[in-house]
Amino acid sequence: MNRFKGKKILIFQQRDWAKHVGHFLAKKMRDEGCELSAVTLKRRTHKFITLQKEVKYHYVVNIDDIVENPEKYLVNENVTLDEICREFNIDSVWPMLHANRYLTRSYRRKFYYGYGKNVSDEFMVSYIKAYYVALRDLFAKFKPDMVIIVAFVSDEHMMLKHFADKYKIPILATADTKVPEFYTFAYDEMVKKGDFRDRFFELQNGAKSDNIGKAKQFIAEFKEKFKAPVYPDDKTKKISWIKKIRHELSPYKQIFDWYTKELPSMNYIKSVGPTIDYKPPKIILRDFYCQKKYEKFAKNYKYYPLEKAGKFVFYPLKYTPEGNMDLMCPLYNNQIELARQIAMSLPGDYTLVIKEHWGMVGLRTPSYLEKVDRTPNVKLVDYRIPSEELIKKSDMVISTFSTCFFEAAFYNKPAIMFSDSGIFEMLPNVFRHTDPATLSGKIKEVLSADLKTEAYERQLENFITAVYDVGFNFDYSAAWLGEKKDLEELWQIYKKELEKWFAIN
Repeated sequence: MNRFKGKKILIFQQRDWAKHVGHFLAKKMRDEGCELSAVTLKRRTHKFITLQKEVKYHYVVNIDDIVENPEKYLVNENVTLDEICREFNIDSVWPMLHANRYLTRSYRRKFYYGYGKNVSDEFMVSYIKAYYVALRDLFAKFKPDMVIIVAFVSDEHMMLKHFADKYKIPILATADTKVPEFYTFAYDEMVKKGDFRDRFFELQNGAKSDNIGKAKQFIAEFKEKFKAPVYPDDKTKKISWIKKIRHELSPYKQIFDWYTKELPSMNYIKSVGPTIDYKPPKIILRDFYCQKKYEKFAKNYKYYPLEKAGKFVFYPLKYTPEGNMDLMCPLYNNQIELARQIAMSLPGDYTLVIKEHWGMVGLRTPSYLEKVDRTPNVKLVDYRIPSEELIKKSDMVISTFSTCFFEAAFYNKPAIMFSDSGIFEMLPNVFRHTDPATLSGKIKEVLSADLKTEAYERQLENFITAVYDVGFNFDYSAAWLGEKKDLEELWQIYKKELEKWFAIN
C-alpha cells in the first residue's frame, strides 16, 4: 500500500540545505506520488527551485520577495497584529520577530551585527503581516498534509508552525540529541513533541530496551574520556600555511567575484541592505579586517587565571545572534545582563567563570569581552581552556541552554537552565529556572541537591537509551554542507517517519 499517493507536502527550501538535502527529499516524495509546494529562503535558492525541472511545485512563496516589498502583499488587506495573535493563540508577534536577525539587527552598521534594529518597527509589522497573508493564502489553496522544515531557528519557521497547529497538521524538523551524530525528529521549537521524548518517558515508567547496555557503555566511556564535540571551524586548532594563504587572499577573490559574477549580488534585498548573504566590497573588507582584529584581541587578552577562581559556577557564552536561542529564550538573549544577574545571585564565596564560545572568536567585539570582564563577580577565562576542565572544576553550570548541560551530566554536575528546552530538561542534572528575582534561592537549592543517586543514573541511562531507540545515526551536517553525496539512507529515515504519520491520518 502506497501511503504517500496524493499526500500534499509543503517543504521549506532554504539556503544550501535546499540544494543538498531538500531537493533530494522532494524528488523522493515526488517519486512516491506526493504533491509539493515550497516556501523558499534566499533568492539564490528560489532561483534554483523555480528553474529546476525535476520537481513540480504547485505553489512557491519566496520570503525574500516578501521582505523586499511587503506592501505588495497587503493590497486590499486589513489584517492586524491582534487578529494574528488571536488566530494563533499567542500574546505577541514580537518574540518571534526578534529571531529575524536581518530585521532586528543591523549588519550594515557593524561587524558582526549591531544591536540596533536594521529596519523600522513599521516595516517589521508590515513584513509579519505580509508573511502571514502569503502563508494564509498558500495554506488555503494547497491544503498541505504535512510541513517539512530543516529546524526551528527563525520567525519564518515559527509562522509555519502556527499555521500547521491551526490546521492540526504535523510540522517535521530535525534536532540534535547531543549524542554525537544522533538526531531526532521534532514537531515543535522546544522539542517537546516527538518519539524521543515519548520514548524517554516510557523508559522512565519502566519500559525495557535492548539498547540499555549500549547506553551504559557510552556513559562509562564518556566518564573515562570526555567526548568533545567536533566542530568544522574550531578556532582553537592550528591550520596549515596553505589555508592561511588562501584565507588572506579570500576577501580579494570575493571582491573580484563581486565585479565579474552574478552570484554575489543575487541575494540583495533593497529594504534590508548588506547582510551576511550580500556583502558589497567595502563590507567584505570591513568584515575581513575586523575579524582579524577581534581574533587577535581575543587571543592576546589577559584572561583571569582559572587556578585563582576558587569556588565557581561556569557560564558558557552562546553564539549570537542565533535563531534557536532567540526563539527558545528571547527574554534572556542579552548575555551580559544575564551574567550580571547570575553573578549577583551567587552565594558566599562563589564567583561566575565565563568562557567565550569557540565559534564567536573573531566575531565578538573587544568591547563586548571587556564588558563581560568588568562585570562584578565575573571572571572571564581563556576560551582555549577545554570545557571538560571547566565543568569538572565547577560546582554548577548555568546558561540559557548549552551542550555543557549534557556534558556536565556525566560528572553529576548540576545545571540551571534559563529556557524551556525539551531536550535538556530530560537530563537528570538540569533544573529549569527563569526568574532572576528568585535565582539566589534556586542556586542554593540546586547546589545542595544530591545527584549521586540510583535514580539519577537511571535517568541518564534512559536519556541515552531513548536516543539509541528512536534517534537516527547519520552525518546530517555533512549532508547539509554537500559533503555527503549518498543520501539514500537519509531518505529511508524520512520515509519511515512520514509513513508513520500518513498511517495515522
